[in-house]
Amino acid sequence: MVRRLTLILALVLALVISGAACLRLRLLAERVFRTSVPLVQRSPGAPSPCGTPPAVLIHDLTVYQVPALAEPAARSPFRDPVFGTCLTRATDRTTDIAADDPSPGLLNEYSRVQSFNADGSLLLVRGIAATWYLYDARTLKPIRQLPIGGPVDPRWDATDPSVLYYTEEARLMSLNVQTLAVGTVHDFNPDFPGQTLAAVWTRGEGSPSADGRYWGLMADNADWQRIALLVYDQATDRIIARREVTGAPDIDNVTISPSGNYFLAWYDYCEQGTLGTEANPCGLMVWDRSLQNGRGLLRICGHGDLALDAAGREVLVYQDIDTDNIAMLDIASGTVTPLWPIDFGHTAIGLHFSGRALNRPGWVVVSTYNGGHPMSQTWMDDQVFLIELKPGGRVARLAHTHSLYSEAIEQDYWAEPHATANQELTRILFTSNWGRSGTEEVEMYVIDLPPDWPERLH
Repeated sequence: MVRRLTLILALVLALVISGAACLRLRLLAERVFRTSVPLVQRSPGAPSPCGTPPAVLIHDLTVYQVPALAEPAARSPFRDPVFGTCLTRATDRTTDIAADDPSPGLLNEYSRVQSFNADGSLLLVRGIAATWYLYDARTLKPIRQLPIGGPVDPRWDATDPSVLYYTEEARLMSLNVQTLAVGTVHDFNPDFPGQTLAAVWTRGEGSPSADGRYWGLMADNADWQRIALLVYDQATDRIIARREVTGAPDIDNVTISPSGNYFLAWYDYCEQGTLGTEANPCGLMVWDRSLQNGRGLLRICGHGDLALDAAGREVLVYQDIDTDNIAMLDIASGTVTPLWPIDFGHTAIGLHFSGRALNRPGWVVVSTYNGGHPMSQTWMDDQVFLIELKPGGRVARLAHTHSLYSEAIEQDYWAEPHATANQELTRILFTSNWGRSGTEEVEMYVIDLPPDWPERLH
């Protein structure tokens, strides 16, 4: 997470230094990228691109080795040779990237971000240089480069499939991806008289409430120091809660929960055996929507994402660093439930979680990297899989990522899969360098699942 945000801040600095950056983005608004592709909605009942899906999805805990497999051609569906699922390489770095875009690869933004629009017809794809592209989710063909750039936290509207929101310094902006019309949703500068703001944002990892109404944000001053936590109500266009944090410990990122009832902030870790308080925040902190009744939930937290369990409760599924488990935290009660042990006896396996499939409560996507190479050592190594949110729950093994990662190579950050899903959990995106460690030449892949996939876990 720290490495990701270091790269984000480097991109911010690059945009500030470049006097031509803003002009270039305005010019992009006038340019349609390549040939405009009709926006076609994918029917939820559409057949798999690979034909009839397997009758049974693999759900055991066998250690399956990564098979030798040449990089697939773009937009040509194929079956994972081990798990039998349908995959497609969605992007083509040799043809899809604009001529003036220095990005060496294309990827899905992040595991905690919803890349599909409201009706599942469009996909948001990121260039490594923080450029942004619109793809047809059915054909997987690029439609255009979008007139936004940098780490701007782009998030789809909850109901309008054509509207994308993003942050531009201290303003929340909207972009109609069909007409390219840009509008200011809210300018936060007047809310901070006498102060200069560098940004009002989630810092790359947060999302609005599931209905799109509430945003959990933080304000940074001109020195990029946190000065306030904010809850913004888009329906009434006003800040409904504010908490000053000047002089407090640094905050990594913030978000509002899917219901809009909880505001969460990731601080630096607490000392062993302690949790944060309103007076001394640390670790994972939570407040209600009014930014009152703050309490510490976890003293330290690895990667994770908010999700809904089968009963509709808001939970955080995360890597429990203290116990080496995949664990589930009930936001309301603070109860932690271990789900699966993580075997660190062989490699420093990395994990990301995605709870973006809010219409399929009770499941999350897990993606891993830095597993055994060339031999897998654990059942989790270098894969995308689903886990059911209950102790002893089911697992669905979906795909090997074929992404080669070395912690010592900075470029391999982009090879982390960062898998995420559509709201129905029938389409999963992940990133892979397909063995090209150190190159940043990554591509985005799509896994297509049948709507009845849980019934295939016999």
